[in-house]
Amino acid sequence: MPAYMDLEQDLIDEIAVAAEGHSDSSRTSLVDVVRGVTVEEGDTFSLAKIVVATRAMPSQSLREPPCLAFLAVTVMAAEEMGKAGEGLAPHAYYARLARLLGLVDQDAALQKQYRQHAELLWKRVNKWLENLEGGRGIPTAFALTHRYVGLPISQALVRESDRRRLSFMFVQYGLSPGMRLAPEDLKPYLDMWLTSSSSATSSNLRRLWSRSDSRDRIAAIAAVELASWDGGHPDAQNRHAGGRAILVANMRTGFLGSSFDLSLALRPTGTQMNGRMEIFETAGKWSAIAFVPGAAGIWRTSYTEELDFGSILDGLVRIRHANAAGELEYKRYPRRIVPLIYDELQSAYVQADRLQLGLDSLLLVRTTGTSSVAFGTVEEVKKVLSSCARPGFETTTILDGLPAGWTLFTNVQMFTAPTFTKFNELIPLARNQLTVAGGLQIPSRIRKWSTISPPEIRATVQSERFLRVTLVDAENEELIHEWRSDSGTLVTPISGLGLQDGDYQVSLFTGSKTVPTQQASIRLRSGDAVDGLTWNRAPRLTYNLDTPRGLFTASEELGSKIVVDGLSCDGAANIETSCSAKSEISWNGSRTSCQRKRVSIGTPDPTSCVVTGAHHIKLPTWFGGASPKFIEGECTSCGLVKRFPGWAFSNRKLRKENIDKSPHCAITVAQLPPVAEATIEWDAALDALVHLGGGESTSLETVARQLQGSAIFVENFARALETLGHIAIERDPRGRAKRWELSPACLAQTASGQFRLTGGWTRPSISSIKSRVGPGVISRVAQENGPSERLVQSLSAKDLKFIAELEEAAIVPDSGAVLLKALPRLSDVGAAVDRISLPGFESAERFNLASATWIPTGDVSNAGAYRIKRGFEKLYIYRNEADVKEGSAAVAGPHLTKHLAANAIGKTLTFYLPHTEEILTPLGCQLPGLYDRAAVAFAGHLPLPSLVKVSGEQRRCLSYKSIDQKYADLLTTLLTT
Repeated sequence: MPAYMDLEQDLIDEIAVAAEGHSDSSRTSLVDVVRGVTVEEGDTFSLAKIVVATRAMPSQSLREPPCLAFLAVTVMAAEEMGKAGEGLAPHAYYARLARLLGLVDQDAALQKQYRQHAELLWKRVNKWLENLEGGRGIPTAFALTHRYVGLPISQALVRESDRRRLSFMFVQYGLSPGMRLAPEDLKPYLDMWLTSSSSATSSNLRRLWSRSDSRDRIAAIAAVELASWDGGHPDAQNRHAGGRAILVANMRTGFLGSSFDLSLALRPTGTQMNGRMEIFETAGKWSAIAFVPGAAGIWRTSYTEELDFGSILDGLVRIRHANAAGELEYKRYPRRIVPLIYDELQSAYVQADRLQLGLDSLLLVRTTGTSSVAFGTVEEVKKVLSSCARPGFETTTILDGLPAGWTLFTNVQMFTAPTFTKFNELIPLARNQLTVAGGLQIPSRIRKWSTISPPEIRATVQSERFLRVTLVDAENEELIHEWRSDSGTLVTPISGLGLQDGDYQVSLFTGSKTVPTQQASIRLRSGDAVDGLTWNRAPRLTYNLDTPRGLFTASEELGSKIVVDGLSCDGAANIETSCSAKSEISWNGSRTSCQRKRVSIGTPDPTSCVVTGAHHIKLPTWFGGASPKFIEGECTSCGLVKRFPGWAFSNRKLRKENIDKSPHCAITVAQLPPVAEATIEWDAALDALVHLGGGESTSLETVARQLQGSAIFVENFARALETLGHIAIERDPRGRAKRWELSPACLAQTASGQFRLTGGWTRPSISSIKSRVGPGVISRVAQENGPSERLVQSLSAKDLKFIAELEEAAIVPDSGAVLLKALPRLSDVGAAVDRISLPGFESAERFNLASATWIPTGDVSNAGAYRIKRGFEKLYIYRNEADVKEGSAAVAGPHLTKHLAANAIGKTLTFYLPHTEEILTPLGCQLPGLYDRAAVAFAGHLPLPSLVKVSGEQRRCLSYKSIDQKYADLLTTLLTT
């Protein structure tokens, strides 16, 4: 949340109690303390002591800056502004500050020293809050105008109760959570809201708004609040919109092809959200559906393959809390055009009411319905985007996951608003916009990006032709670069500037103005500058193999016999080899296809406005008088809300002339560089995790979704880094990630004799290695499905020890063999998995060991691996003979259940090719847990996709390389006996 030095009286009283003050007035006591430090003999004002103490603190310090008390008094002076009866002008600030400190109104030293040092002091407070990564809130002390006085006023002008009420306005006017609008663009909405008789605001804020000198500052505060708003204000949503369901989308590309993944999401209006919901099916019944928490108050479905998203887009979606008939429902009404805006917090595209300037967007456009309406809609959208969007947008109607009857517009970035279109969804709210987007954003309460993959700057100005953008070092205000444009738009990457870890400020200037229209911060971080806060809070995770459960989950419980930490292993199980790895394939039966039945949610009326495009907008009655700035109406059929300019109804001829105009814009977008496909590399992602050090699984997911957005990739991303030994993951009994930690740095020897760098290595350490033993000693080998391998050639024991000492790294010879010798038998793992009573289900599939595929079944009474569905939830369970007798089942991850089923009959899903020294397993059946890590450690890279001919057909497999016969036999023994 935004943090303000908002000095309510009860808060100052608490401070006085904590400071053991004994004055009758806590405010007087605070002022006396500050006066004792700033006012010397002869009533001479000086900030020297405070400034010296503040400068002496390291810029990365987590301690409170010593200037806080003085700045609190400056805010108290700002609170007194506007009051009458003091013999001072309402805007007189310095005189009020002087009176608080017992000085004369026109004290020249106070004004001079305040102007000289105020920005430094507030900057240090902002920096302190940033160093705490938002633990005490997000900094808000910024001034676009009135450089010095504007800083304390930004804290004092709008009280906390009024700041909270701003969410009413955001909801009422369809503003999206996290929008970064310029204060100038918020003024019309604030004016409508604060002058409306139905506005949920205080008389004090109305009075402040009536003063022209306060409007800029109130708008700036509203802009900060909107940028930090997560959409969650229960009263605001109930008051204006009721519960709302929205769409969340991700684009996925990979060796299996491209796809468009949709899911449903909610912003709960109450505090009793547990994720257990019900959705109304077309068949007329309520069915259970689960939602999982995401960032910024959004809950979303974690699985979507059972949902028919064609019906969701076409029909009315109704969702309610489980067993809550008659309670508030969350609804989603169908739309002809669905804008989806990229949300940095979600790392996904989230449904919005309209497009926004400069942001990455998708557009879903209906192509079914009345042919003329469908064709006209797509063509008008293309026409608008051609003149108003950055070049490079694309359209498609055929894409895995895209429902039939819809066109998807990708790579959409609007840079200006069309002068007229009947589709409100294509008209951005802002006129001038500075956007910092793209690159790899590191999960944090404070916005920050990867230094390796920084963002780009996008600016558009519709009020002027000329714009100027500056980039300065936030610490010393040194100008780094300046860009100019006379076309009203500008797009520039900052990756070529060679910026290092640090804080930077971007400012947008329009026309000949010297005061910025909008500002934004760019904080760059890498693994070279770790986040001390998250590192200290990260759990210390190792794999405790004293219990077989440690094979598939790390924990904070330290084992006494066998512990695996990264690629380092302490202890060994020393299970004797009793089986031989063979090339025979146990799953050579014919594959069976399993046709999934998707659940339909709603079917629209073919005569409805969603299909025909003929909305029936109900407008308020006009009783004469001046036209309002905006007129708001709602479609009586689909609930679509549209806002029209008041002038459009005051002159019908003018209105018709505007309708006849073709969409065009005031600025030219054709000269902008085309939108490039966003590509973030694995190496940047791993470096971001080195910076974070560990934390909840949500931070791991946020990084993963920026590479590819699908839930499948998120799981594969985490598993890949865990398998390579870079991170440790604590998992729940179902195999889902809960927490993670960066593994210690390690030099792990592969079967080729080279040593692989795993875990928390930093770039300075690697540079030191190169300077000590030569630049060619470390080779970087790019990988398609994971981070690059960093291999160290064979070195002397002395050089190897030097390298290890740089990061206190462990040296592990023959890492694959050492780890494999420490692992338990798979049968012991199966016995240790927690059991539950056999859950009920609606449908089930059994894993057919003869073909390594899932086949439908209605009987789960036999031993084996099953995938069961209840509502929209899927569970993977394994049952042995004892489970069948006791009516129980083991809930586990999909890979573990499959291999347990094979183990139960003395078989393995793997086979071995001795001439190439590789173990293969069918795609989707990779080795579970630490078996996977051990097999990968031999070659040092993830298993590679491979095609194998089985029973006359090509089957996709995964190949683990560089495993000789001896250790292939040991792995087979562990998996089968």
